[in-house]
Amino acid sequence: MHLLGLALGRGGLPVYAWPADRSLAILESSARGSYPVMLADKYDYYQTEYDPGRIARGDRPREYADFQKLHYADGTFDAVIASDVFEHVRDDAAGYREVRRVLKPGGSFVLTVPYDHACAETVRRVDTSGPDDVLLMEPEYHGGGGHTLTYRNYGRDLGDLLAGSGFAVAHIALDLPGQGITPQSAFLCRKGGFVDVADRRSGRPASSPLGPLAPYRLFLLVKYNLAGFLHYIKEARRG
Repeated sequence: MHLLGLALGRGGLPVYAWPADRSLAILESSARGSYPVMLADKYDYYQTEYDPGRIARGDRPREYADFQKLHYADGTFDAVIASDVFEHVRDDAAGYREVRRVLKPGGSFVLTVPYDHACAETVRRVDTSGPDDVLLMEPEYHGGGGHTLTYRNYGRDLGDLLAGSGFAVAHIALDLPGQGITPQSAFLCRKGGFVDVADRRSGRPASSPLGPLAPYRLFLLVKYNLAGFLHYIKEARRG
């Protein structure tokens, strides 16, 4: 969320303190935790899962989508978020082109994947050149139930792939313990222009001490955590 905050001009504020703006459209795949509830409360937020059957039937298009072939119009979204998703997308190059297509001019793409900056080239775990997947090494699975196949582990050539898809690209090595962010790599991409990461901060906490607003802030935390719990129940029943 730190990079999304930079992309949307929210600086170092915690998500619950971001000002609402229903004119901002955000697309995210496979979101987890309580923050999706906050985003849905503040923005025009599409939270999607991958379910080929539902996608083929056109069920609930705001809730199901294939990033390899998105069913949204060109220039729909101000931001797209994909956290640990694209290692599971069979044709990732097609997915990156689709993300760029559905972004508005100047829109941002926030991406995290398994990434090793010391490795020059992406490790391909599965051969996808034919109609069937062919394992090239011991299969690796992620996801809540550990059932989602990992097609690749990315190296530095990911930046070239993103740039070749038409993005301005910034690779950011995040380490913000004050905001609960452990060391990790992330990519902030932009459709047109350049990527401005000048607001990237050190590990100090994003918010000031609670002070006189403590009761209100505690109310917000309870509200969104409860909403997040109800969201988990909904997802479990839907699955």
